[in-house]
Amino acid sequence: MRTVKLVASLAVALLMPACGGHASQESPQLATSVSALTSAASRGCTFTVSYKEVMPPIPPTYVPVITRQASASCPWGAGSAELPGAYSPPQVSIAANDLGVAVSYTYKYSPSGSAGTWLQIVHLDPQTLSVVRSESLQSHYNTRPSYVSGELSILLDGTTLKVKGTKGANFPGEETWGGAYFVATYPNFFTSTTPPNIVVSETPEPSGVGTWSVNGNLTTARSDHSATLLKTTGDVLVVSNATAEVYNPYSNMSQPTAAPIYARIKHVATPLPSGKVLVTGGWTGSAPLYWQYTSEVYDQATGAWTFAGSMNTPRGNHTATLLDSGKVLVVGGNSTNGLTSTAELWDPDTNAWSNTASVSVPRSGHVATLLYSGKVLVTGGTNASSVTLQDAQVFDPSTNAWSPVAAMPRARSGHLAVRLYSGAVLVLGGGSDAVDLYDPYNDVWTSGATLSSGGSAVSATMLYSGEVLVTLSNGQAFVYDPSANVWTFANTLSAPLNGHTATMLHTGQVLVTGGYTSGTSVTTVQRYTR
Repeated sequence: MRTVKLVASLAVALLMPACGGHASQESPQLATSVSALTSAASRGCTFTVSYKEVMPPIPPTYVPVITRQASASCPWGAGSAELPGAYSPPQVSIAANDLGVAVSYTYKYSPSGSAGTWLQIVHLDPQTLSVVRSESLQSHYNTRPSYVSGELSILLDGTTLKVKGTKGANFPGEETWGGAYFVATYPNFFTSTTPPNIVVSETPEPSGVGTWSVNGNLTTARSDHSATLLKTTGDVLVVSNATAEVYNPYSNMSQPTAAPIYARIKHVATPLPSGKVLVTGGWTGSAPLYWQYTSEVYDQATGAWTFAGSMNTPRGNHTATLLDSGKVLVVGGNSTNGLTSTAELWDPDTNAWSNTASVSVPRSGHVATLLYSGKVLVTGGTNASSVTLQDAQVFDPSTNAWSPVAAMPRARSGHLAVRLYSGAVLVLGGGSDAVDLYDPYNDVWTSGATLSSGGSAVSATMLYSGEVLVTLSNGQAFVYDPSANVWTFANTLSAPLNGHTATMLHTGQVLVTGGYTSGTSVTTVQRYTR
């Protein structure tokens, strides 16, 4: 690994962090293969990069074209711009955020067969599509030009452009051969003309941490289902609609169980200390009682479902939290007459439900998190007026009472929350890339490292290491390290998937089941190994 200082237009280089330290920081929508790096978004607009062949002259030239697509969220409408043409079909790449649009393309400057290819990097204004900044990366053997190619991404700080690629000869300032691979980072690319920091190496930059593997299939295509670890065996119970199955992560086989007593979606499955699973509420899809009162328990030892009593309020999209007492607290959700604020407790000893104090506001899309104190933190959601909530409240099982705590820094609904080993609660998603941390000991919120595209987070699972694996609907995954407050790219799932579930296995791996892509549910089962 070698750091290179470039001369002329790339004359000044800043200190470069250790090799391999950047792949983990790429923005999720851009940490992908070259073939996918042809579209990006800025200020509500989608930009694509392609090229067209122009004849005459002969030989033809190839002109990069940047296109801005018209959409309801784009304030400037459709538009396009062309960049200087070259004498070979260019490799193109695009990266963008609200600061600007960055495009790179390989540029063969002469039709000669011996002419080299350099990498041209351009900053475009998203509104005018005019060139704000243009840089080139060139390599030479003696005095003869060679090739340089690469792809773009933006680091999580939002201001640093990263170029990762290959070269055929030395960069200016690289006195001896340092390797065929390079990583160049441009600090404040959109707001300055700071030269890049460049590291060259004989080996390619490491990819993200951990690996994904496809390990079989469910018996039924599913999305927006529940998937619950069976503590006694390590198998996973998967439930949706009128069917259920148990997936064995050791044999990678799934077997249908006896049918649940009630067909349901939008339910909640809660693992019990006994190893059984309580399934509550949900949507039946048939009149007159669309939202379910009922609950039932699955026992893997017998393979049977048994009735667990009826809740006092029908509900779905609620939360269900196992308390230290063994009881289960159910809060809010959609109900027959709209959203409900009611809460109730299920007692496994009596197999019965009893009302407890209601949460302050009817809500759905909220999240409940069990704290080390035994209390339950409920955050956000959407109220009966379809307003996203910012509040947070705590339920104390010893008094059966709710108390307000510090409100979240931002409103969220459909978000994710994970209690860390420290006792703090990590909150993300729900339409926001921002990450917040709640300290229950001091009743304060602090900001965590932002996760780009984190607003589309689908699952968050704490690993044995204390890190948190987050999967996104675009198929990418990231790992959060609470000790360093950093996100690391964790590679990609088999496809962009919404509506999937993630389950922590006894092995420490995370099993992801089902989901939907292009509107179609899948049977795919895959796992993440750190």
